[in-house]
Amino acid sequence: MKQGHILALTILHGMNNIMPRISIIIPNHNYGQYIADAILSVKSQTLRDWECFIIDDASTDDSVAVIKKSIRGDKRFKLIQFKSPVGASRARNAGMDAATGEYIAFLDSDDCYTEYALEMLLNLAISMNAQIAGAQTLVVPQNFKYMPQRNKDWSVGRSWIEQNPARFLMAPKQYNWCWVWRRIYRRDLIDAVRFVPEFTGAGDDLAFMMDLCYRTRRIVETETISVYHRFHNQSVMHRGFDESAFDFFPTLFRYMRENICDKYPAGYLRAFYRGLFAYLINKTIIIPKQTGNCQDSARQVVIASCKLIPRRYLPFRQRILCWFLSCLK
Repeated sequence: MKQGHILALTILHGMNNIMPRISIIIPNHNYGQYIADAILSVKSQTLRDWECFIIDDASTDDSVAVIKKSIRGDKRFKLIQFKSPVGASRARNAGMDAATGEYIAFLDSDDCYTEYALEMLLNLAISMNAQIAGAQTLVVPQNFKYMPQRNKDWSVGRSWIEQNPARFLMAPKQYNWCWVWRRIYRRDLIDAVRFVPEFTGAGDDLAFMMDLCYRTRRIVETETISVYHRFHNQSVMHRGFDESAFDFFPTLFRYMRENICDKYPAGYLRAFYRGLFAYLINKTIIIPKQTGNCQDSARQVVIASCKLIPRRYLPFRQRILCWFLSCLK
């Protein structure tokens, strides 16, 4: 809502006066072909006590018409429209600012919930006294069509409690753990946390979770599926290799240096930076070299990143390589 962006808030069919258990936030930009499925999966939840904010980021396709048709008659849905594009991070932040639920959940507009997802995650969070409750995803093809299941029963598979949430963030092994859309969060935990608008593609989930985990006492995770994650070339995580695969690194390292490093113990930061540096080298040097694409851009990204990495957290060989790369022009 800053920097001159105009936010038009359309509240359809009124609002409930009672605080819902879960506020669902769905950002959307030109995913009109998928979002009806996402909305249907929310409507099909066995948990009925929710509100859902759909934030349309100035779509130029038929998204808004599809959304309005899909939510007609259900007062639990609210549509927020940006008149000019702001990006997924600002869109999610707008939903968080409007949310009133006890818990917050995120769903991408090309994904779908399993019917029991919210009930299961809420049950896990309450029964385990956890501030964050998460489950797993099932990757589905682009032509996946959501069909509500008749069987509404659910059971929790193997689950575990983590009272040192930072352990989940080790990169790159647990990079997919940072996807925010497969869990719910207590709103009183994330009220002070927002997505970083400078991230326009990858990296925003990781920065958000790093800003959240040091505040978190307990996370519960289960192996049960809660989200159908659609695989298609337009999604951030699955599009063909290009500069978006690595251009977020300088922003990420700058944000960590300015906002994160003093929040975690040195032992954790050493392990984290070791893994993240290896991930950086793979994305900016090894893959572009193999594909023959983006080598000049990758070179600039790795140089800028190495100037921002606190080398004291790297082991000796990585420290030398980081120093060498930071000296290049």
